[in-house]
Amino acid sequence: MKVGIYHGQNQVGVEERPMPKVGPTDALIRILTGGICGTDINIVKAGSEMGIRFGSEFGHEMFGEIVEVGSDVKENLTVGMRVGVNPITAKRAGRRYSLEVGAFSQYVLIEDATLNTNLFAFDDSVSAQEAVLMEPMSVGFHGAFSVGPKHGEKIVVLGAGPIGLSAAAGLIGEGIKDVCVVDIDDWRLAKAQELGALTVNTMKETLVEGLAKHFGEVNVYGINVPDVDAFVDAAGAPVLFEQVMKIVKPNARIAIIAVYKNEVPVSLSQVMSKEVKIIGASGYTNEDILKVIDHINQKKTNVSTMVTHTYKLDDIQKAFDTAIAAKETIKVIVDLTE
Repeated sequence: MKVGIYHGQNQVGVEERPMPKVGPTDALIRILTGGICGTDINIVKAGSEMGIRFGSEFGHEMFGEIVEVGSDVKENLTVGMRVGVNPITAKRAGRRYSLEVGAFSQYVLIEDATLNTNLFAFDDSVSAQEAVLMEPMSVGFHGAFSVGPKHGEKIVVLGAGPIGLSAAAGLIGEGIKDVCVVDIDDWRLAKAQELGALTVNTMKETLVEGLAKHFGEVNVYGINVPDVDAFVDAAGAPVLFEQVMKIVKPNARIAIIAVYKNEVPVSLSQVMSKEVKIIGASGYTNEDILKVIDHINQKKTNVSTMVTHTYKLDDIQKAFDTAIAAKETIKVIVDLTE
């Protein structure tokens, strides 16, 4: 079978590897689509082995169909079932090698295959391009709902990348209608608008001006600030986070799902006096995944707008070059059907 291999800095390729052998509790998945994650991009750009070893199969966002099941696999997993994969539970090694599961391999062995634990079924009406978004959408969904949003509240998502757009889609799909996405790129913000979100471009107006325009203001200690109940930070921009801390209203919640590369100063006096809740959100739960699958199955928002580029497996280097260049891209996927 053909597999995508990580070789080093800005170098990926395709090799032939033996087919996996299916054990009694395993399932063999034919991968239809694999998504390039920001984590994959950062590792390949850096040429590091922080999560993916040189010479390894890699990729962890994937969708496929079951082609073989072991003798002890439960009857609710059957040949022909179309499934998404939780990379963290796909192998007995767990999270440690979850980035090497093999989203860019034609076939992947799922160890101890179990429905709604490491394999998740999709409706036949869902395209492979939509279903491959299951994993990144689950990250965004987990972060968005870590702030406990309620109907009628006003929620701001910082960053219009795949995770930020996933967070916005999740909120809108669950009936949270007052959602605003903040970014500095009109092209990305147009994607947020396709999902049903309001938008603010902080290159064209200040954060305060943009949010107040959409949500109005409240007076806090004699100063008017935007009437925002919660922020979901998928941007990882220190300057933007510092601005948020200056304008939060009392009892606001802030979820951090972005990966910050440097330390960011936090005004603890603001946290104390306004009783601000700062919440870290990483990964996802099985419940998050099931809600995302329902979202995709029911087509609650137009999530397919996030897939901006598709490449064949033999062109995986071009796929990564495009993803690394990040010019009018959201989600780059690899089509393994040929």
